[in-house]
Amino acid sequence: MPRILLPAPCSSLLRVTGFKRQGINRILPTHRASDPPGQHRRSSLIARWIEYAKVSLLLRVSPTAPSVSGPSASAAMGKHRVQAPGDSRELHIVQEMFGLRPPTTMTANLGWPVFICIDCEAFEHDQSKITEIGVAVLDTRDCADLWPGADEQQWIEKIQYAHYRPVQYADLRNKNFIQGCAEGFNFGSTAWINLEDAKPILRRIFKYPSQLHQAGDLSTPLWDCRCQTVFVAHGASNDTAFLRKLDFDMESDGQVSLTVDTQRVAGGSKRAAIGLHRLLLSMGVQPINLHNAGNDAAYTLQSMVMMACRDSANPGTVAAGLMRYRGKMPPVQHIAFKAPQIWMGTAVQPGVDPPVIVQRQKNTSQDATSVRIRAERRRRKRVARARAKADPKAAAAATKKRRPWSFKPRRNAT
Repeated sequence: MPRILLPAPCSSLLRVTGFKRQGINRILPTHRASDPPGQHRRSSLIARWIEYAKVSLLLRVSPTAPSVSGPSASAAMGKHRVQAPGDSRELHIVQEMFGLRPPTTMTANLGWPVFICIDCEAFEHDQSKITEIGVAVLDTRDCADLWPGADEQQWIEKIQYAHYRPVQYADLRNKNFIQGCAEGFNFGSTAWINLEDAKPILRRIFKYPSQLHQAGDLSTPLWDCRCQTVFVAHGASNDTAFLRKLDFDMESDGQVSLTVDTQRVAGGSKRAAIGLHRLLLSMGVQPINLHNAGNDAAYTLQSMVMMACRDSANPGTVAAGLMRYRGKMPPVQHIAFKAPQIWMGTAVQPGVDPPVIVQRQKNTSQDATSVRIRAERRRRKRVARARAKADPKAAAAATKKRRPWSFKPRRNAT
């Protein structure tokens, strides 16, 4: 192994840390030459890890993997890591389901799958409150007349869209951390539903995906032939967690055959996430009114179709486009408008828009604590009146020196 020449700060750090790295421990000792034999410089575990991280940053090499050099070094070690063109297995699976690649055993068993994309928006100050549910459905049975090399726009025209909002959270708005636009659904009407109807509607969507627009009408029976469903999401773990808060389990209720994460299809990972805004810009699409659940679901499914078609025609197009959009992204465009609104499920259309939800007020007159407090106030007033009647001068002097009234209610107040 050739001798590695390191700058002075890096050499001292290696001597201090005591970590034995491959190849470097043969050159640099793990203790100072000036230290007496048997005595090593000791440090806490956290401090040693900090020094170890500093050395890794200076060397720009992985402790176990070989160093990266050449034009691909910045792509592998930068903030936005992207897989090499053609290395994404997830992208190949999508192309196989679209008929753009020879099918494997797994994709051949799916037959004509139905892609169901779900996106959820939660209240920024309470993530347990799901304020929006966006759905986009692409039924490949409707695309039987399209040849595999068809233009991507012909596939996108077959997509159906839906946007649901629980009336219980009609007054919640995201404006502090993200700019929400719950009213700006670009692809149809916004449907108001009761929070209790969210799970039945989602189950009907996954069971009868071809009748998406009738899924919210719980009084109408639906029918559909059996098909294999594929769940699509951008960051699938987040949306799956949001659906669980609606008491909807993807395995038992959705019964999906496969899950496609468009973030992984684009070559991203958990440590190097690729935002939906960046992904759309890399493909020449200017998104409008993002952070609306319906729009996010629509753009996510459209991006999956575009990635599969474009990479099939020109391999490496997806990765090359993402490399052009690195660093800080331009702001998301928002157009203020209000989509048409309908009421579905058990939600009743009120006389005003948006619906007025009358919250049940707490009846404090029956609260045990309030009863004790009022009883204590009455007792103190009776005592004060009795003392003022017995000695008016002393009562007047006590009133002048009285501090702000505070007390702890008795347990056995009458």
